[in-house]
Amino acid sequence: MNELQPLKQQILTLLQEVERLESYQYDKTDAFPLAELKERVQQYCEEQQIIIDTFCELAMISKTTLYKAFNSPGSTKRATIESILSVLGNYQLFVGRKHED
Repeated sequence: MNELQPLKQQILTLLQEVERLESYQYDKTDAFPLAELKERVQQYCEEQQIIIDTFCELAMISKTTLYKAFNSPGSTKRATIESILSVLGNYQLFVGRKHED
């Protein structure tokens, strides 16, 4: 049983590396800063021809929660951001260093 532990750790390490490599394959335009969350949600609603209330139902969050996320996305709970992203499409939350342009 103990000989399986190193193998499990190697598999876990390999899976993490695969996820890291896959994340680099995404086009840069697929990523956006949280500061653009409001714009992305509004754009999605326009494209899908739905209202904000419908978006909130799809994300299973209240309208108040959505507006709080718009106003201070950096203070929003991770679960809320992930709920919003799940409606927008196949997005994944990443943390990275801010690049000064």
